Amino acid sequence: MAKNLFKISKQKKIKYFLISFVDLFGVLRSKLVPAHAIKDMQVNGAGFAGFAAWLDMTPADSDMFAIPDPDSLIQLPWNKEVGWLASDLWMNGKPVDASPRVMLKKQIKKII
Repeated sequence: MAKNLFKISKQKKIKYFLISFVDLFGVLRSKLVPAHAIKDMQVNGAGFAGFAAWLDMTPADSDMFAIPDPDSLIQLPWNKEVGWLASDLWMNGKPVDASPRVMLKKQIKKII
């Protein structure tokens, strides 16, 4: 079972989560969400416009959702109230192939 980020936020006194992904140019894109909303975000993801993140999309494309990886949680050393999370991008129920993290996971699967 995945780690429960809401429970972790209570234990570690995290008030906010930065749900993040990297675009094709290596720019970190993030959404700051309050800890009380992390239960929903952990299941459904945080919404982002794919075309605004340089992921080879247009405004006509659906929104994509960044589903946080609970194992990537880092409590920011300079602000313990914020937890940073890497995320996997999903659109229309499928991983976003243009996402660098999805690409990396596919390559790792090939070599294992």
